[in-house]
Formats: sequence, structure tokens, C-alpha cells
Amino acid sequence: MKLSVLSLVMLCLPFLFPTASEATVRLGVMSPTGEATAMKQWSPVAQELETLLGEDVVLIALNAGNILDQLDNGALDVVIGNPVQAALATTGMQAQAVASVVKKSGQQFGGVIVANPNAGIATAADLKGKKVMTLKNTAAGGFIFQTHYLLGLGVTSPDDFGHHAVAKNQKDIVNLVAKGAFDAGFVRTGMVDNMVARGEISEGDVIIVDRKETAGFPHAHTTILYPEWMVFAHTQYDPQNVSRMREALIKLAEGTPALEAARVQGFAAPQDLSGIIDALNAVGMLPAASN
Repeated sequence: MKLSVLSLVMLCLPFLFPTASEATVRLGVMSPTGEATAMKQWSPVAQELETLLGEDVVLIALNAGNILDQLDNGALDVVIGNPVQAALATTGMQAQAVASVVKKSGQQFGGVIVANPNAGIATAADLKGKKVMTLKNTAAGGFIFQTHYLLGLGVTSPDDFGHHAVAKNQKDIVNLVAKGAFDAGFVRTGMVDNMVARGEISEGDVIIVDRKETAGFPHAHTTILYPEWMVFAHTQYDPQNVSRMREALIKLAEGTPALEAARVQGFAAPQDLSGIIDALNAVGMLPAASN
């Protein structure tokens, strides 16, 4: 049987132009506690996105040291990462903001300066000459936010401290400050409340310096509040696909098994990153071209 030219063209169309279900989204996720943990945590979300988008979603877990490089060289289409990565990507790589991650405490978090009650620290300006423990200088809630805040008070972190040490985790910081081994420390919002709730420290073991409360936010903080984790896309990712991805993420309803596995409440429209960009600029973390 002979086929017409039109019939032949119709038969070949699926091979010439892949259907939506054959398209692939390369979704990178930052893995602060290991790639295997991140894959388990975010795989259900990737599966839900496959259904909503009608496309294959390949989840790739990467550490903080190489996830932006992989986005920059085109190996990733979309990234779920922390706000520092989002700010660096949007300023230095012209990445596109897709969505904000809504965590249990909301879409924001901030920095906390904890102090031993007997250290003689009444305000943050009193940190000059004190023994202070922080996370590494790339940690948003464990160094950058507090350093930016202190600069406004005329205190340079860590140069103005009497002694500075870097911890591997925030629990160690709180415990060592509570015991008096350090006068003060930097942690993210919620850390002290969670440790008290778990019975790891008692109320009053540490104080929050320059304590602030914000309506609708459950934790006390020292610094202003900044955006939580973000979803952002490669600069050349089709804007229509960015919109489709945003809509799909926002459709994921609170309480679904996928979001429970990811330990988040959902996704929302992307927040303004100008505050964290200002903080990164102040502490010298932005490339010169972005200043």
C-alpha cells in the first residue's frame, strides 16, 4: 500500500518535534545534608511536577560548592536553592526567579545573635572584644545576616571580636554559648526555640541580643527578615516554561505527601531579593560587576 506524502509527514512528526511528555526538565536541588538525603526529600515533588507539567523531571542533588556552576554552564534548567544562591544567580548569571519556598515558619527567616546571660552583652555593639562563634562566612543565617547588621552598628565581624571560631553546626554554637565557652554566637531564627522545645537547653540558658518580634513570624530575631529558599531558572530557560513551572509549584497543596516529604508547606510567587543582595554586597560577597 502506498502512503501519501502527507501521511508520511504525519507519521514522522513525533520524531521531528518531541511532544510535551518527551521534554525533560533538569531540576537541581541543593543538598546541605548529603545528596542521598536530598534525593529522598525532593523526589516526590519532582514526581508531582512531572504529572502537572506533562514532562520528564530529572532530579539532580548537588552540594553548595557546585550547584551554581552547573546552572551557569547549562547543565541545569531549574534550581531549588538557598537565598544566597538565588541572589548570586540572579545578579551574576541573570537567572530567572521562579518561586519562593514556603517553610513551616513561612517564607522568611533571619539571623539571631545569642549570648550567655553572664557575658555582659546588653546590645549587639557589646560584641567588640568578645568570644564569638559563628558558622562559615557563606552561611546566611549563621554569619552574613548578623555581619551586615553589625556593620550598621560600627562593628566589623569578625575582626572586632576578641576571639572568633567557626562551628560545623548551629546546635554546637548554642550549646557552647549556654555553657559559657563562648560569649555569643550566630544562628538562624528558630534554632533556639527548637532546642528549648526538644529539651536540649532550658529557657534562659541564652539570651537573644537586640531581640525583635514580627507579627505573623513565629520566632524572635536580631536582624531583619530575609527571603527563605527560592526556585530559580537558567537565564535562557524559556519564560513560558518558567511560568508553567511557577504555576505547577504553586498548585502543590499544603499537606500533600510530596510536600510532607520535602518538609515544606508549599510554594508561592517569588519574593524580592533586594534585601539579601544588599547584605551580600555589604559583606563583599557579590562579584564586582554586580555591585
